[in-house]
Amino acid sequence: MQKVRVPITVDPVKSAGKQLSYIGLVPGEALARLQELLVEPCPDVDTSLFFEVDEQGIKRIRGDAQVTVQASCERCGDTMTVPLQCTFIYAPVTKRQKATDMPEGYESVELDELGEVNLHALVEDELILAMPVVVKHDERECRVDSNAMQWGDIEDSPEAKGNPFAVLQELKRK
Repeated sequence: MQKVRVPITVDPVKSAGKQLSYIGLVPGEALARLQELLVEPCPDVDTSLFFEVDEQGIKRIRGDAQVTVQASCERCGDTMTVPLQCTFIYAPVTKRQKATDMPEGYESVELDELGEVNLHALVEDELILAMPVVVKHDERECRVDSNAMQWGDIEDSPEAKGNPFAVLQELKRK
């Protein structure tokens, strides 16, 4: 079975009523914010999206996405492979369903002026959150030994040796 492109925007309320699902690809070139974190172009993202109505009658988007990207190691600067995987559940904010009424584990998503949600931006947000805070090789794989790193000593500056409140004392005397 050939994977197809996931549509850019959909109406999540109508899609949940029809119980639609999309199993396909989000084009990597459409993910500009994620691309800024990478050293090579982002490949297409394998994505599964299911539009459902849960037991409480809340319409939701349940999905997962996975891709393997190339990022720069913060320690040595070399390119490294970073597998990204995320699962998520969103519920559209409507007149009936307020953002404060969402069950735990659901993220609220705002609809645009046409009542649609941008699926590519939704997947991109989740992948950015799945990126490690500091991208670096495992210490055994990195060419820079963390034990051999030198941090240096900070020398006291001549101004720091005096009393920092001396200027205030002079002003107080005047």
